Amino acid sequence: MSELTFCKTFLTALDARPVKLSSDHIADARQYPDGAVFVLPKLSTPPHPARPNPKTTSNDASTPSTISLILKPMKPTHPTVPLSSITASSTSIYDLKSAYSTQTSIPAAKVKILYKKKPVTDSKTVAEVVGNNAGSEVEFGVMVLGGAMATPVQSPPTVVPGEEEMGLASGAAQDESMAEAPAAQGPSGKEVVNESFWEDLRGFVVQRIRDEKEGERLVGVFKSAWEKEQ
Repeated sequence: MSELTFCKTFLTALDARPVKLSSDHIADARQYPDGAVFVLPKLSTPPHPARPNPKTTSNDASTPSTISLILKPMKPTHPTVPLSSITASSTSIYDLKSAYSTQTSIPAAKVKILYKKKPVTDSKTVAEVVGNNAGSEVEFGVMVLGGAMATPVQSPPTVVPGEEEMGLASGAAQDESMAEAPAAQGPSGKEVVNESFWEDLRGFVVQRIRDEKEGERLVGVFKSAWEKEQ
């Protein structure tokens, strides 16, 4: 048989076959030609490597549950405020601002907390800022904005009244008991809505949601809605 005849016969045989296999084509595996059998090697004993133990950091064990803080201002004209027995994992930076404001009567809006001379956000906790290797005593810096001055809270001096004053006081107390006490007077309503009010609201929202950008946005929404109603 010549090559030309063989090619024609081969092409004729191919024409009788489908170009592509149909979707329901089934091949009998028993008709496959015999081939080499691949056997995987046996695993060592035990059949799989031992599971590693979870890593335990020694820092967690050495981290105290409570720490002592020192709020040291950048200028010596402002007082230093020590804070003891602070739970680092649940105390936020805004809590430190509020504590310093309470001790010095400086508005919290005028206080900025620093750690290693870098400002920290109000929403972070002390543990997130100082880490696990800070020790049992940590120092935070305090920057007072706008030239606010500390006015330490002092209790008025105790004055012992004399006999005549005690007699007058008892008589006045009897007269006052017969009359209705006047209602407390002070600013209320729209009078208290100022910059300090919005700053306090911002600090409260940031502390609750622990997201400074989202807190700023929410306070902006509240403030814009309130201004439209005026």
